[in-house]
Amino acid sequence: MSDFAAIVRHYGIPARDPGQTRPEVAGLATRRHASRRGRQSSHDRSRRLAYLDDVFPWKRSGFRYREAYAIWELRPDTLFFSLWDLTDPFPAPVHRLTDFPVIASNAGVTDAYGVFLLFLEGLCGLRPSNNAPPHPFEGPDLSAAFRVAGVRLHGTIYPGGGYAPTPECLARVRALSMRMETTFSYVPEVLEQIPAVTRVDQAFTDTSFYAPTTERWRRRRPVTCLFAADGSKRKGVDEVIAAFRDLSPEAFHLHLAGPHERRAGELAERIASFHGWLSPEALRDLHALTHVFVSPVRQEEASDGTGAQPGLVDGFPTQAATDAMSSGCLLVSSNPAQDHRVLTPGVHYVEVAPVRDSLRAALLEVAADLDRARAIAEAGSAQVRAKMDVRPATAVKLRHMGLLGAVSRQD
Repeated sequence: MSDFAAIVRHYGIPARDPGQTRPEVAGLATRRHASRRGRQSSHDRSRRLAYLDDVFPWKRSGFRYREAYAIWELRPDTLFFSLWDLTDPFPAPVHRLTDFPVIASNAGVTDAYGVFLLFLEGLCGLRPSNNAPPHPFEGPDLSAAFRVAGVRLHGTIYPGGGYAPTPECLARVRALSMRMETTFSYVPEVLEQIPAVTRVDQAFTDTSFYAPTTERWRRRRPVTCLFAADGSKRKGVDEVIAAFRDLSPEAFHLHLAGPHERRAGELAERIASFHGWLSPEALRDLHALTHVFVSPVRQEEASDGTGAQPGLVDGFPTQAATDAMSSGCLLVSSNPAQDHRVLTPGVHYVEVAPVRDSLRAALLEVAADLDRARAIAEAGSAQVRAKMDVRPATAVKLRHMGLLGAVSRQD
């Protein structure tokens, strides 16, 4: 997979060839940057941050886009770089990552930030296997540029992106942390086994964008459900489709967002609507109709041709589930890592096994007592909005990096 078009087809990324200019985005950045100059009251003006990514801006990537946007809000002097150039608008110019050494030197960049094990390893010149061809999203080796310019690299280790909970991956994280100024993570085994890693919250939802709505609860039937995820087997679309084959279209309706249109023939039109990929705005509109967000996630057992990694477990709740909860939907989800640090089953969400019968039984219970479902949904929404908002979490990271003092931000 060496050409850009093949990468786009494989990962389902809406994109164009890298290197194309973005005059409309540059103009937007000039206008909006000027409008926020008066809001930043205090930070170390002798330091400047560069945000580095493989595919950015990419609204469909969810948390990465929102964290980058929050960084821009708090440090509007940040420079943004991407390995691939995408079409999503962003309020600052996005430069080619290969141009980082020259642009960063001329702009006085002192610090850089990126995410994911595989990408950060590439930036540091640490490859998991020197004999293997580069992964499409492996970061280029910028270690010499960092060293010459004295740039401090910071990064976050998330589930996926080359990381799975294995001894080999933990060893790679340990080696990487020795090359970086600050290594962040919320992954339990990383925090337990690597003391150099800084604990941060799993908080990437834009709660001002995904504000709670109540219209859904005025409609008692059908109970409207939403599944939104990519095609990886661990996301659970097979179990969702199987569960809804046995449910009544008078009592339930399922919306599926993501690359699942080829499976439309597996459910009757009366009970299911297949939407394909949706923009964040369209997905938010769908949240307003949705009683239940279903997420029967599991550990990835084997590569399924979509770039999945055996052993991978998504963070709980997933980004799509967190956004839906922030909007006021009830989460019905499995929790393969048994991570109850933020959400308590039966209080903030309904926990199920990632199998058809368990999911179906939980949905029937929801339909039998919609008032109880609403109470859990509202408690979950309040918890997400209090604990998982992207802006305060991003501010904490910037403070750990020494890039943020007292900031006066007007929403």
